Amino acid sequence: MRNFYLLFLLFFTFGNFCVAGDLVFANSSLQVAKQDKEDSQNDSEKEEAEEDDNSADYGDLYDISSGILIQLTDQNSVKDGVNDVESQKIFDAKTSKSATIANDKTKEKDEKESKVFKPFLSGRVVYDIFMNDEYQSTDRRNEFLDTRSRGRIFANYNLSEKLALNSYARFERMSQASEDARRNASANGGGDRSFENEGAFFEELNFSYKDEKNIFIAGKFNLNFGLAWRWNRGIWLADIASNYKQREKLGVSGIYRFGDSKKNGRYEFSYAAFTNDRKNLDNSIITKRDSPSKSQGQAGDSRSLNSYALALDVGFDFSEKEKLAYHFSYLNLAVNKRASALAGLSIRDQNSSVYGMSYRRPIGEKLILDGIVEYVATHNVGGNSAVNEHFITSNLMTKIDSWNITTGYSRQNNTTFARNVSEISCGYEFKKQPIFDHLLIQFGYKNQREHYSTGTETRNSLGALMRFQKNF
Repeated sequence: MRNFYLLFLLFFTFGNFCVAGDLVFANSSLQVAKQDKEDSQNDSEKEEAEEDDNSADYGDLYDISSGILIQLTDQNSVKDGVNDVESQKIFDAKTSKSATIANDKTKEKDEKESKVFKPFLSGRVVYDIFMNDEYQSTDRRNEFLDTRSRGRIFANYNLSEKLALNSYARFERMSQASEDARRNASANGGGDRSFENEGAFFEELNFSYKDEKNIFIAGKFNLNFGLAWRWNRGIWLADIASNYKQREKLGVSGIYRFGDSKKNGRYEFSYAAFTNDRKNLDNSIITKRDSPSKSQGQAGDSRSLNSYALALDVGFDFSEKEKLAYHFSYLNLAVNKRASALAGLSIRDQNSSVYGMSYRRPIGEKLILDGIVEYVATHNVGGNSAVNEHFITSNLMTKIDSWNITTGYSRQNNTTFARNVSEISCGYEFKKQPIFDHLLIQFGYKNQREHYSTGTETRNSLGALMRFQKNF
């Protein structure tokens, strides 16, 4: 607004000067005519007339000039009057233009202020309550009712448009060797279990920087290795695949993205250099969790960033609901030979590769088929060149409105044992409400078989899952 008043005053002053010029010109013309007509007047009268014409001060020029312009119009022609009207229009146009410019500048200033980035927090909370009734097993100790909870908090504190602090905190049952040993010593497996040994820890905690095509990450993170271990499909489908999930790594990672999923495909190439998080950011609260000691020399324990992972994800969007994706990844986990309990000749870096595909296709308006197939091959498991293993996971989710029917099969083949899990389950997802964004209820049946050199164990289970999710 201050700029607007300054511009208005400038144009007002300029207009007054122009009017003053017209006044001087008009006074001069009248004076010449007056002198030609009245040559007989004496000099004293001339001086008195000049004093009267110039007696007005600067503040009255605008009013005096109006009277003179009217006189000129009456005495000369309409042309001068037209010129006066045009002059007024020009003055009004200039004034309006000045106001517009001032308003534009004010608007631009407000837009700049509104574009100033303000840090904010975003994320989501996922909380599960899970009940698993192991109602039949060839080993009596594995027949029990198990009730547990599991929580995940994904939080991103956006420091700027490109820089963010990211965290992923988990709340779940902690593994405790002493508790497992006590239960195995009992003839009935220690009885039912209810919310036992649950604790919380950070699975990810890192800084990320991103632009249109790149993402850079430094800190603690999970690797982009495999898809089937993700938790949002069925009840038990991720149990076997979670064995090859690569979590809690310390190091640096990056993603390079290009392409268009709606045209020739979206391509994401990711890489990471890391070491395992051992006694740095792996502490838990509420319940202490067991973790291998440094002397055990786990694969990936090399204290420098000698371990690495490479991955390629390709995605196609054929329509809003029809999508196809491929996932390829290679992993090398370096072994700290000085800390390994294995014989020197048998120590090798653990290396794995994964090949996965997911496809979602609508059939009609309400039916959607969503499937995943994934294969993983691992060599030198734990750094031991004598042990290899393979994983295969496949599942299909059929969605009808808010309902889903999920079927799946997964298998783990190790040099020393084999295990497979089959599931069929049905679920319903409630519509979004103020207190939640997603609420899922799932019921299902599981069959699990474990094969050892000493024999085969079969388990049959019934389970129920309630999953709550809220974004913030």
